[in-house]
Amino acid sequence: MDNREVVNDNEPLIPAHTRQAAKAIALLLFYSFLMFTLPFAAFFGTKYVLKDSFGIDGYANTVWSVIASVVTVNLVILAYAYYAYHDPEYDNDGNRIDTVDVTKSKKD
Repeated sequence: MDNREVVNDNEPLIPAHTRQAAKAIALLLFYSFLMFTLPFAAFFGTKYVLKDSFGIDGYANTVWSVIASVVTVNLVILAYAYYAYHDPEYDNDGNRIDTVDVTKSKKD
């Protein structure tokens, strides 16, 4: 007899909880990448536009560039929180859990 495991055709190759964990890590890495790169792009992009297009240089240029990068960081955080809040929940078998609206009361 073989000691090899028999894979059931009905079962997925990767368990549902492993896929969910991999998805969560991938999204965290994606938003971390955005958190690292977009503020730099906003800072230097704003600095370039203000200097070349509007002739604003010095302190005012730096202040507006910093404001642009801070707003960008907050938008990335907001996007991550929005996605995490609206991400569907799954049980241990990988079935989607329908969330119940707790504001609605049951009629007796």
